[in-house]
Amino acid sequence: EMAERANRAKSDFLSRMSHDIRTPMNAIMGMLSIAKESWDDPDRVWDCLDKVENSARFLLALINDILDMSKIESGRLDVRANDFSLSNLVQNVFDVCRPMIIEKGHHLTMNISKVRHEGLYGDESRLQQVLVNILSNAVKYTPAGGRLHFSIEEKPTHAEGASVFYFTFEDDGIGM
Repeated sequence: EMAERANRAKSDFLSRMSHDIRTPMNAIMGMLSIAKESWDDPDRVWDCLDKVENSARFLLALINDILDMSKIESGRLDVRANDFSLSNLVQNVFDVCRPMIIEKGHHLTMNISKVRHEGLYGDESRLQQVLVNILSNAVKYTPAGGRLHFSIEEKPTHAEGASVFYFTFEDDGIGM
């Protein structure tokens, strides 16, 4: 029974990862295509290369997770906490998903309210993975030309040295 559960967990994980890997890979391919078309605009090429680098880092983190299957099988996945910028994280999420958003002709709006803490400490790569996964699913399941909305709100907390954030995704797709 334990072997069956471990095998199911591994299969579920690989199924989710195959989807997660496609998203940054599509961003890398899209940005490289734009860079090739913009060869006479060095600023545009550098911007594309920065986005390729961000997507490649995200992809590498996903691949490292796949290689850590023994940790997943034992039910523990390590948190890799580091200092990071919330605005950089959000920019990276959009950079990864932007080619798919453009391809489907979606209209994306964003609202950030009451955010008092820009510099955060936590597992940036896991948070980015979750946000990219949710946004890419919204893009995937929203009809072409649809509307996507992403909001971030920091809620008050009495816990010393802690922040509580609400990340909300809304779309006019089929729903969950």
